[in-house]
Order: sequence, then C-alpha cells, then structure tokens
Amino acid sequence: MSRYNENLHKTELSRFRIECARKMTGRVLDVGGGLGEYLSYFNTSHVTVLDSDEETISRLNHDDKVVADAVHTPFLDNSFDCIWACAVAEYLDEPIEEFINEMKRICVQGGHIEILVPNGKSLWDRIKKIFGMQTWGDLENVKWLYCVDDLKKYGRVKGEIKFLPFESIFRNCPRMGHTLMLEIVNDKKK
Repeated sequence: MSRYNENLHKTELSRFRIECARKMTGRVLDVGGGLGEYLSYFNTSHVTVLDSDEETISRLNHDDKVVADAVHTPFLDNSFDCIWACAVAEYLDEPIEEFINEMKRICVQGGHIEILVPNGKSLWDRIKKIFGMQTWGDLENVKWLYCVDDLKKYGRVKGEIKFLPFESIFRNCPRMGHTLMLEIVNDKKK
C-alpha cells in the first residue's frame, strides 16, 4: 500500500517561504522536497532533493534525488552549503534535536539551515480549536509540535502570519506566528 498522499506532501508557497528559499545558495539539500515545489526558488542549480517516500520522489523530474531518512542521511560530513527543510520535522519519528544534529553534520561550517515547523502554541490554532476547526495537532501523521522556546536554543526563530496585514512586521514576533522558521548558521556544535 502506498504512503503517498498528495495533500500531505504539498506545502504552501507563501511569499515569506519563497524569500527564505531564495537565500539558499551553493550546494543545497532540500529535505522532504519530494514534489520539488521550491526547486525554482533556490538561488543555485546544485540542489539535491531528499525524501523518505519513494513514490513521492519518483514523481519528481529532477536528476539529483535521494530516498532516505532525514535523521540518518547517506551523505558525507560537510556535503552541503545550505539545507532547506520545509514542513518536515513535525513528521519525523525522532525529536528535532536529532534532526538538527544530522543537518549540522552534513552542512559546512558557516552554512545555513532553514527549518519550517508549525507553531505548537499558535494563537491562530487556539482560535480555530474554539470554533471546532482543524489545528496543527489534528493533521495526519504529525508527531511533534514545537514552539519558540523549543527552537530558540538552536538559532533565530521567525514567525509566519499569513492572514494579517503587514505580515513582514510581525515576523520578528515569532510567538504570534502560525508557523515558525528556524534559521541556523552552522557552528558545527552538537
């Protein structure tokens, strides 16, 4: 039986996410990028796509793709300049610390790692719950929800609030974000 679920694998191409993706240069690893939604936004042509779902990645028309677990990758140390992981960490069997350690291992020192996760303490989710709407915790296969306090020890956290005017102003108030973007400059410490 196939695990492929088109809705589960799709991600929203928001302006904020595209801006972040455009910062990816050099050798880039797109973790969980099986549909290739961000490939055209990376500022490089040297992109390796990693996805754990063979059926998903088989649909991708891209030469450099790998089927593997994101916490136990087949890559050598220092293989990538930048790593992009949009909507991946919440689905992993392991906690985010193990995922970040693996990403730091395969990213060069001084390289950039961008990890987008749902905000486990999203104000918007609390409002949705009151009205009986689906929240992050209700989504299929979500195993982990993280908040700003869980992430800030790893790097800079920005919030994404797509439904408010002047959304870019609120990015530096991540606790208000519906999703959180963790930006790590790799110092190679675990």
